[in-house]
This record gives sequence, C-alpha cells and structure tokens, in this order.
Amino acid sequence: MTTKPKQAVSSRRVALLSALYLFFLSFQISHAKLSIFSPRASSNIHLQTVPRGGGWAKAKVATVPASSKSTTTVAQQQQPATSSAITEGLKNTLASGLAAACSKTILAPFDTLKTVQQHVAGGKSLGLMEATRKVVSRPGGVLNLYAGLGVAALGSMPSVGLYFGVYSYCKQTIGETLQTTFGSKRGSIDATEQQHQKVVCSDRTLKTLTIMTSAAIGNTVASFSRVPYEVVKQSLQTGQYSSTLQAISTMWKDGGMRSFFPLGGVSIQMVRDIPYAIFTLLSYEYIKENWVLKRTQEDPSKRWFFDMVAGATAGGIGSYLTNPMDVIKTRLQTTGGASCGDGSIVKCAAIVLEEGGPSAFLRGSVPRLMHKIPANGCFFVFYEFFRRVLRVE
Repeated sequence: MTTKPKQAVSSRRVALLSALYLFFLSFQISHAKLSIFSPRASSNIHLQTVPRGGGWAKAKVATVPASSKSTTTVAQQQQPATSSAITEGLKNTLASGLAAACSKTILAPFDTLKTVQQHVAGGKSLGLMEATRKVVSRPGGVLNLYAGLGVAALGSMPSVGLYFGVYSYCKQTIGETLQTTFGSKRGSIDATEQQHQKVVCSDRTLKTLTIMTSAAIGNTVASFSRVPYEVVKQSLQTGQYSSTLQAISTMWKDGGMRSFFPLGGVSIQMVRDIPYAIFTLLSYEYIKENWVLKRTQEDPSKRWFFDMVAGATAGGIGSYLTNPMDVIKTRLQTTGGASCGDGSIVKCAAIVLEEGGPSAFLRGSVPRLMHKIPANGCFFVFYEFFRRVLRVE
C-alpha cells in the first residue's frame, strides 16, 4: 500500500530533475552562444541584415567589389537563411520541450480525470466529481490524480520539442518559398533589382497556408513518437497498472511492440493532433500578431500575461473542436483497439455513437477544457520565456 505513492513520487522527481537539467542547459546555450556551425574566418566580413521568413536575421556577408555585388547577393543570402532556420528550429525544440514539462506537471490531475471519463464504456457517463471520487478511492488516494506524470512529462518533452522544432523550421523555409513563388517576392532577381511578376496570392493568405502546412508536418512527425507514451500514460490513469515500470514490462510481455502501438493508435493520434495543431496555432499566431505584440509595445513587462491569455484562448478553441477525435483516440488506445471496432476509426466512432448518441463525443470535454485551457496558457508563457532566454528571433 505504501509502495505506490513512493513510485508516484519517484516518477515526479525524475520529471522534475530532467526539467531542471534542461533549464540550466538552456541558460548555458544562451550565454555561451553555442553554434553547430563553424564560423568562417575572414578579415573583411561584416554583418548585414537580410529578410528571412517571417522576420529578420543577421547574416555574415563577405565584402566584395561593387561591380560583382549583384551577382553574389542571392547565393550569400540563401546559405545563412538555411543555417538560421535549422538553428532556430533547434532552439525552439529545447524551448518547447521545457515548456511542455512545466505545463504537464502543473495540470496533470485534469488530464487524469478526462481520461477516466472517456474510458467508461456503454451508455453511462461519469460526472466530474464522480470521476474524481473513483480516482482517489484507489490505493494511493489523491496521488492517483498524478498517475502517469513521469511518463507524461518525460514523454512529452521529445515529442513536443520535435513538433515545435519541425514547425519552426518549416514555417521559415516554406514561408520564404511560397512568398518567392506566389507572393510579394515573386520574380525578384536579387536584393538590388526588384523586378516582380504579378502577385498570385496575398502575403497574409500565404502566411495562413504556411502555418497550416507547418503545423500539419510537425504534428505528423511528432505523432509517431507520441503514441507510446500516450498509451502507457492512459493505462496508468485508468488504473490498469500501479506503476510505470509495471505497465511497460507487462505490456511488453503481453504484446511486444504492438502493445505500444495499438490498432488504430497512430492513425487516430494523427487524426486528432493535426487538426488540433492547425486550429490552435492559427488562433495563437493570429492573436499574437494582432493583439499581444500591439498591446505590449509600450509595456513589455506585461508580456507574460498576454502570452497566457493568447495561449489559453487558442488551446480552448483547438481542444473543443477536436474533442470527438479525442474520445475515439482514448477508446482505441486504452482497449488496445480490439474491443472497439478492431482498430478501425470509423467502426469505433459508430460504436461510440450507438452507445451514447452524439453527446458521447463530448465526453470528457469539460475536464479536457479545464486541462487544455490553462495548460496552453502555461505552455505558451513558458515557451515564449524560454525563447527569449535562448534568444530565438
């Protein structure tokens, strides 16, 4: 009876220590200005500001005679832009990983209650208080609200980091490509001779397409790394196992690698996460550009509050619109897929509809919103903070 709380405490300690280690690592990277690219020694190199993606970057450009300047400008700008996109992507990976660990730790109880509500089969459904009583009545008491925290925090760091790293890189490279091909930079020869062809699409529309495409690519890559820890975490939250070690060892013995990738588990993860990412990031980028940055120009000290409001609002929009997919995902991943449509998303959705009608797809929406709204608020506060620490442009 006393080992389970100790295991839960141990799991949280591992997550906390890992987060603290990466936090100090981020400061080291920031102050030491580490770079994965070796600098080129040159006596006549100066810093020149060149346009890139959605912002401005400093690139090293060699001083050349005026007669040859127009023929070398494009080649000089392309390589620093690519290098900068990779560097910014790596910094965003670290910043988002740290932010994910912080927000997961703070709001783990709401995630547990959401999973317990959605795990119930048949026409019945659990209320928020009833789900709470069911969780705390298990051996371990209130600590059961933090079941799976260790695997959730440690598992979310690489997946969220990978997602935002790929998203940041794609947003810069795809945005520049679309703008050059269809937008305001279409047909430009170089930085000195701006000969433009007719603009096919406005830059605002291209920016929306860039965010949507980048979010979809980032989440597609991250979904494969997210499924195993989601399966283990939800198995712990529903009381199937008493510890992370027991869950991993038992699942491996029962079904090997297939236990961590149940039938329909990866596909439903992507069906839920890709629309969620698109809705959330479109909302966040819009609110940030049109409200946060404008309101904090005169008083940057309040930036954290506006980041929190923007993140919470965006997270609420994305969470509510994708709750039906989240219900199906939970049923497939907690039952192994066999008892809910044999892993088929369509069959599982039909079973859920038959059991509880259309309202069944809103199961767990209240605790999910109670979890996702503050979680996204906390995440984007920490995310923007770590971005500033790492000097992400």
